[in-house]
Amino acid sequence: MLDIGFFTSMYSQLNGTAIACRNLAEAIAKYTDHTVHVYAPGIQKPKNGPKNLCLHNFFGAKISPKTGFVLSLPLHKYFFCQHDYLDIAHIHTHASFGSMAINWAKYIGIPMCGTHNSPLSYYTSQYIPIVGKLLSRMDWVWRYERHVLDKYDLVSVPTMSKKDLLRKQRFKEPIICLSNGISDLYYTDIKENGIRDKYDLDSNKIMLYASRLSPEKHQLNIIKTFKKIHKEVPDSHLVLVGSDGPSTSHILKLIKKKQYRDYVSYLGRVPFTDLLKLYNTADLSCLWSWIEAEGLVLLESMAQGTPCVGANSCGISDVIKHGKTGYLANNLDEFKENTVRLFKDDDLRMEMGNNAQKMAENYRISNIAKIWIKIYKFLINELYPLRYYKKERKERVNLVKEFIQKLPIVSF
Repeated sequence: MLDIGFFTSMYSQLNGTAIACRNLAEAIAKYTDHTVHVYAPGIQKPKNGPKNLCLHNFFGAKISPKTGFVLSLPLHKYFFCQHDYLDIAHIHTHASFGSMAINWAKYIGIPMCGTHNSPLSYYTSQYIPIVGKLLSRMDWVWRYERHVLDKYDLVSVPTMSKKDLLRKQRFKEPIICLSNGISDLYYTDIKENGIRDKYDLDSNKIMLYASRLSPEKHQLNIIKTFKKIHKEVPDSHLVLVGSDGPSTSHILKLIKKKQYRDYVSYLGRVPFTDLLKLYNTADLSCLWSWIEAEGLVLLESMAQGTPCVGANSCGISDVIKHGKTGYLANNLDEFKENTVRLFKDDDLRMEMGNNAQKMAENYRISNIAKIWIKIYKFLINELYPLRYYKKERKERVNLVKEFIQKLPIVSF
């Protein structure tokens, strides 16, 4: 049995990277016999968790209350790893805890791989006040990430468009594409809903936007665009769901205005069962962002048979199959047209919803977890020895290409 080390600066927070990391750690522990050790700051330990999921909490300072980001620099732990039972290091964020993982892996002589979700340069300004804004405008952050990821034996990204972005930034192979996956609970068959009555949504046609309230998600633009949608589809309603973020006060102020309050609702952070029912009852789900790793909320919605409309951008363009499971839009005018088309055509909406539900079956986290175990064993037994003995990169890249041909839903 493997002892797998997960290293991340975000684990218990409500953002895409933290959720993806947490879902995979829990899934490996639940659906396989292997043990996962998570090293992260600010961990909120669940009451009941798998015995083979070991959470190692590192203390730090919460520097951004609205994002929940905890800054931790455990320098005393960097160079002296007491956890010499680890078989492999899987690094999910590449600053602070990523550096610690690299030193630990070298110290005890184990392979390391890394999942690249969100480019640091896109989020530095949010998580690190003042200095972060300056860094995000420069190439230094990309250079740092290139330097760190080059030390890994293997890099994974959730989508092909994300790999294209890294390659344009001169990141080196081998880089594989494997979805982060979503919890099997999102595929639950909803028999009794009742969510419309609970949130007073009547019989309106609903477009759901599930996301943290943050500038990169552009909820303010979607709300303003929905005003035009509502004129063409008077029984339409926009429902915003998500945790607090930097845009919360601006959004609440906007939707209180007379021209929006009758057809835009913000429900805040809702219980999981309610979110599942909202995915199920919504007519459409949307995501308007240009920097997504994958757009997991779209997959969650598709698992309940709901078609999606989103930005034709990195990550989202891999999830929405244009004209089959929903529509991709290059601008807000296209977004409006596509949304109106789906709202007005019940048969088309149902057809795309069925297609979306079938496609979503590929993203069950239980299957993703088992694929990762195969990758870990490949890294330990085949790939790491090549790097250890300083074989040429080309030889390692070709070995990875050959190996992933045996795996479902993994591409190069």
